[in-house]
Amino acid sequence: MAFTYDDTDLNTTTASGRLNSTRFLLGDTNSTEPLIQDSEVVFSLSMNGNNIYKSAAWLARTLASKYSREVNIELDGILTVDYSTLALQFAKLADQLEYQAKTNSSTLGIFAGGLPVVTTEDRSFRMGQFWNPPKPTDETITYE
Repeated sequence: MAFTYDDTDLNTTTASGRLNSTRFLLGDTNSTEPLIQDSEVVFSLSMNGNNIYKSAAWLARTLASKYSREVNIELDGILTVDYSTLALQFAKLADQLEYQAKTNSSTLGIFAGGLPVVTTEDRSFRMGQFWNPPKPTDETITYE
């Protein structure tokens, strides 16, 4: 059971930097009270394409499910341990991290694949070809 965290190595270009950055986002930086093991962080990163935000959100959901199974404890009205609140907070953290994963990604989420390069000789259109449902017609217009 290994736990490592180095706050001077926070980046997304190296494996150790991604591990540290994921722990930072999750708030799991205390070596005396670790929440997640290194192998679990590495597994999460591999399952989420090395995206630290998605990985941290995935781990937060894991911790939320872990704490949702626990029973709240109260001892004579003096000491109370409320695991349901802890589970709820990790679920909210997961939502925030998933939002950050969408807004901090390097792509815009726009894809225009499969569009052919068309020369001026190849530009011909059929009337109604983009109608839904298609309207049958034999009329073809060629633009030159």
